[in-house]
Amino acid sequence: MNYKLPAAVAAAVLAGSVSAADITMFGFLDQGLAYIHEDLNAGMAAPVGQSAAASILQSNGKVGAAGTKTGLSQGTGNVSTWGMKGSEKLTDDLDVVFHLESAFLADDGTFYGGSTMFERESTLGLRSKTFGELKAGRMPALTTGSGTTGIFNSRVNPFGAGWGNMTGGWKFSGTLAQARWNNMINWISPSWRGVRLYAQHSLGNKSGADEGSVRVDRWSAVGASVTADRYYLAAAVDWIKAGSANTAGQAGKDAWKALAGGHWKVDDDVKVFGTVQYLKNVPWIGGYSTKEWAPRANKEMLNMGFEAWAVATGLDWKAAGGTVKASVAYAWGENQNVDSDNKMKRANAGLGYVYPLSRRTSVYAIGGWFWQDADWQDSSISAHEAIVGLMHRF
Repeated sequence: MNYKLPAAVAAAVLAGSVSAADITMFGFLDQGLAYIHEDLNAGMAAPVGQSAAASILQSNGKVGAAGTKTGLSQGTGNVSTWGMKGSEKLTDDLDVVFHLESAFLADDGTFYGGSTMFERESTLGLRSKTFGELKAGRMPALTTGSGTTGIFNSRVNPFGAGWGNMTGGWKFSGTLAQARWNNMINWISPSWRGVRLYAQHSLGNKSGADEGSVRVDRWSAVGASVTADRYYLAAAVDWIKAGSANTAGQAGKDAWKALAGGHWKVDDDVKVFGTVQYLKNVPWIGGYSTKEWAPRANKEMLNMGFEAWAVATGLDWKAAGGTVKASVAYAWGENQNVDSDNKMKRANAGLGYVYPLSRRTSVYAIGGWFWQDADWQDSSISAHEAIVGLMHRF
């Protein structure tokens, strides 16, 4: 549920004259307890996973082991957010629109992901019934399902990108490079009998003299979706044009990915999901605790990344007044930094139950499991977790 702000209050919040604008404040709070057990490669651990520095092979051709770690903490299935969005009608066919969304950790109140206030989205644009929507700023990649610009995640997997470290198809195969980009231009077409087209381009995450130059990585993506009463389908291709000023931690070749997925509403109680992905030259695979950089022989090497395939399926099932969520996923591929001992396979699974206490408040219990077998490991690695929590939307 969203709360409408009176024009006077909105004007004070935004420090501007917005008396003609329609402004909404929205968000959710998520608090819970999380148990996690990890036996992973060096650097792979909740919440952010491995950095490039931990991906260097040892003298025996293997990566280091992180050792077993078990912990109980105040954790959540989803990062809490708050935001404001609004629009103003300019003509019968044209509106100006904005979206500001910030993520934070509810247990200590700090910004999620660093000091960026509107880390989730910060956009301004124009929306036309005839020509579609064009906007610019910081926003999610369309190959995620987040914010106003993503077309996958919870639409193609019951857990989307939330609900812990190990559930859902995106935690083990991942979006290409990162989920959000600065300096982005985004276009969404009007709907033609449920069909929409999408295009994105980022001039790079760096501002100043390097923005948009060949010295920085630039992101692009195109996609399409079909929405009907009983099903949703989406497909996209995204790629990174590698900058000439790459460091040892970045991809040395252009990276790209193709993916397709959707859901089908079997009946009023059951919804089935599925995705398939192909990744090429992607610097790392996975996300959160399952994130791993492609191992390199030494830190001076440019990272040529992974080539991999991934498939996932799952369902939402309404039962006992709530919703059962379940998913399984599998990925296989190779590390292109070395010519031998470079094969890997990984899998994950999730099971959970969400029970609504009201239209805006729900309780949940979620369990996740992850496993990987790779040539650069002495033995397989694994992790599992359990989270119980309370979520309130406003």
